[in-house]
Amino acid sequence: MTVLRRRTVLSCASAVLVTAVVAGGIALTGAGTASAASPEPSSSSSSEPTSERLDASGVESYEGDPEAEAQVSATEDRRLIEVRAIANAADWSGVAHYKPYRLATGNLYTLVLVARDAPYTLSDLEELAPRTFRREPDGSWLLSENIVVEDGATLDLSDKDGLTLHLQSNSEAFTSIVTLGGSLVVAGTYDEPTRISSWDPDAGAVDTDTSDGRAYIRVVGGRAELSKAFFTDLGFWSGMTGGVSMTGTDIPDKGTDTLARKGTNASASDEAAAAAAAEEDASTEVFGTELLPTDEASVLDMDPDLSGYSYVSAMVRDVTFDGNAFGLFVTSADGVVVRDSAIKDSLVDGMVFHRNVSNSEVENTTSTGNALDGFDVNRASSGIVLERLTATGNGHNGITMNGRALAEGPSATGMPTGVYGNNSLSNSKSSDNARYGVEVIGGTDIEVDGNTLTGNEVGIVVGQGAEKVALTDNTIEESALQGIALRDAGTGGTIKGNTISGGDIGIYLRDAGATISRNTVEDVGNHAITLIGDTGRSSISDNVVSGRGPSAIDTARTEGAVRADNDDSDWRSTKPLSVILRSIFQPLTIMWLSLGLILLVTAITSVGRNRRGFVHPYANLAPLSTFTRGEASRDEVGPPSTPRGSTA
Repeated sequence: MTVLRRRTVLSCASAVLVTAVVAGGIALTGAGTASAASPEPSSSSSSEPTSERLDASGVESYEGDPEAEAQVSATEDRRLIEVRAIANAADWSGVAHYKPYRLATGNLYTLVLVARDAPYTLSDLEELAPRTFRREPDGSWLLSENIVVEDGATLDLSDKDGLTLHLQSNSEAFTSIVTLGGSLVVAGTYDEPTRISSWDPDAGAVDTDTSDGRAYIRVVGGRAELSKAFFTDLGFWSGMTGGVSMTGTDIPDKGTDTLARKGTNASASDEAAAAAAAEEDASTEVFGTELLPTDEASVLDMDPDLSGYSYVSAMVRDVTFDGNAFGLFVTSADGVVVRDSAIKDSLVDGMVFHRNVSNSEVENTTSTGNALDGFDVNRASSGIVLERLTATGNGHNGITMNGRALAEGPSATGMPTGVYGNNSLSNSKSSDNARYGVEVIGGTDIEVDGNTLTGNEVGIVVGQGAEKVALTDNTIEESALQGIALRDAGTGGTIKGNTISGGDIGIYLRDAGATISRNTVEDVGNHAITLIGDTGRSSISDNVVSGRGPSAIDTARTEGAVRADNDDSDWRSTKPLSVILRSIFQPLTIMWLSLGLILLVTAITSVGRNRRGFVHPYANLAPLSTFTRGEASRDEVGPPSTPRGSTA
């Protein structure tokens, strides 16, 4: 009975074990049939809301008063439109601008500098505005009215002995310097740079409160030349009023020197006649240096605008923008050059090329500690060369290059649907930014070459349909997630010759394709190279990878990728138990393992018999004689007796 009981127990155990193995194999296979690789990392998507960009935490970072400042910004636009309208009215009325004039605009006056050959200098301002442009005891100058520089005029704020200009800015009102087609020159020296800032006379300090507006400088059309200067604590809310802004309008069809004066089609002879008439009637100095009475000139009954000044151009060299709303804001510009400059601690972005900026370059410039991006090349900008930049400690991306179309279909303003590009970033550094070192959003023909990106969430991110993006010879270190990530981009990318160290994944492609060759990936903790989704005919060749994780090159979640001649000899595999079991428990493996277990159990049951040696097959049976009284010989028994009643 003991032997039978043992057989029964072993048979039951075998059945239970086989059932458990089969069930476990099915469960594991069903849990991860697609791949033996680790799950997709929960990295941040490069997609952003189409309306506004947010900071790394997903919250608008601006700390002012958005509602109040938006209204103040709109009021500033209306003020400039009024100034523009009155200038047009002067042309249409036949009265020439021959002397600067002053307008009553809101809480402050606006001094309008009209066209003339010689630039307006500090001495001119002192003569034209003795009460609103005055020298303070400490040697600085305080400007307490607005200045508008008309087309054909130049305001030159230069002083070889050094200039400190304070633009009045407090809770009651703020001043601005705006060119409407004119030019602005601000120049200092290495020893005595020019310094321009907002200023609260009551507090005796710069104005740091943007909720009620703040002094700013804006160049609309025309040209700006800024050198060896500091612009600090200027601007609020919008890019146009953001601090120092350069904003053109229409695309230039011809040189501005051949254009008629704004708002008129008058010929040169007409202008000369009007000037002569004005000189004859010297008693009607409508546009003198005195305040223009509101009953003598008013806004025309029309919809004037600020168009017609064409693109703006600029040369910015050895300039520091510190603590502005936007450090330097540029839109609708051609031929802007920024060199050897610095932007820091902006309330929004550091330097922005916003729309329709072309054939421009930024070289040897730093942008640090800004609330959002250090450098932002936004949509509709092309032919931009960024070289030897440094972007550090910014609250969003170090450098953003956005080439998306202005519209994806019919729009109210008829915006074009084509993408933009032909931009490049080279020999630059982007480190310790809260989000990405470099982000490429849409566009085509983008080059990111020879840059060093350290300590960002992701080194380089390419997404939102970007095509023909070449990422070459970059050094990427200590990224929190990936070194290089292509997400939802085109399939014609190039990732070549990069060195990536640290992070979760070295090179990560999701629904994007590229030629990945001759890269060095080391010390990563998950995969060296990962491809997921539709990656086209991506090729992975001649890469040297090292680190530790489930696999060096993970292509299990894509199709069509080609791998060749990659060196992963220094890779240390650390596949988790679930991955190992999924690779083992395939259907055929489960069947053969079950059969093997049955044979093993059968063999175990025979071990006991082998230990007792040979046993006769009938050893457990007793002979019939053991159940009788034994055997006796015939002689002992004797002859049988005669039955009773018989005869012998």
